[in-house]
Amino acid sequence: MLFSVFALAVGAPAAQTPAPSDGPPVPHPRPEDRQAPSRPAAAASQDKDAHPKPEAPWHLPEELRESLARTAELYREHALRFTCTETVRLARYDAEGEASDESVRRYAYLLEREAAGETLREYRQKIKEDGTPRGGEVRDEEPFPPAYSWVQLFSRFNQSFFAYRDRGERFEGYDWVREIDFLGALPFTDGQDIRQWEGMVLVDAVTLAPLEIRARPTGQDGRVRALYDRWSQAFNLLGLHLAPRPLLYGAFVQFGLRKDGLSFPTELRYDTRVAVSVRQSEPRWASSRRYEGYQFFKTATTEAPGAVVGK
Repeated sequence: MLFSVFALAVGAPAAQTPAPSDGPPVPHPRPEDRQAPSRPAAAASQDKDAHPKPEAPWHLPEELRESLARTAELYREHALRFTCTETVRLARYDAEGEASDESVRRYAYLLEREAAGETLREYRQKIKEDGTPRGGEVRDEEPFPPAYSWVQLFSRFNQSFFAYRDRGERFEGYDWVREIDFLGALPFTDGQDIRQWEGMVLVDAVTLAPLEIRARPTGQDGRVRALYDRWSQAFNLLGLHLAPRPLLYGAFVQFGLRKDGLSFPTELRYDTRVAVSVRQSEPRWASSRRYEGYQFFKTATTEAPGAVVGK
């Protein structure tokens, strides 16, 4: 049944999505690792006399929360109404930060609802040269949240597990956006649940559909400091460290395809870095998934409130 749905969609006009870039993913530096640009002396002098701008409170107006929740509901209605092509790139980096190994895989991709329960799951099949799927299901999940799970960041179910902070509206390129910080309530264990992450999301200021998300595990800085201190003091009799260096993770999701007042994922990326000091880290590997060739079709959906994308 899933094969036939995708095959029927192949003949329809594809929605335009950005083409995948050539070559391995370029490692993203952590914000903490980037050197801040120098500022004029006059500006620095003025800062000493100026009062620091207070942080916005961790609060969203009830009207805004409700509007964001309604947008999340629309995504549930569209979850079973599309297919696309997923291109997966996995790159490993050497000590110099250069990609030393890379693999590329392509799949026919869609979402389906599990037989028992409300959870949505990813479904993949290999692709023939003509672009049609072949064979049975392929299990190639990301160890962290799937792309479509991030659209439920403001669902009514998830709102009780997050703190939000409104950073206001501005232009981002040609888009009028609203920036919102989010902080998940669950401790970071395996990172498979978006409620274990914190970060920033840009949403369309009119439709409130997400356009870009940047995230990291909740409380990552404190966790890495503690693990690094433990690592630096762990030696065996030969003077070698007993434990591996702590790892840091970063997430990036771009929603570059717009349809029916919503924006759909076109890129999902997870970066893994290794700590070389309390404040410095180096790239180790990166997983990048691009979604293109979207095909939309109308079908009935019975998704219940609270449905999430799982593994």
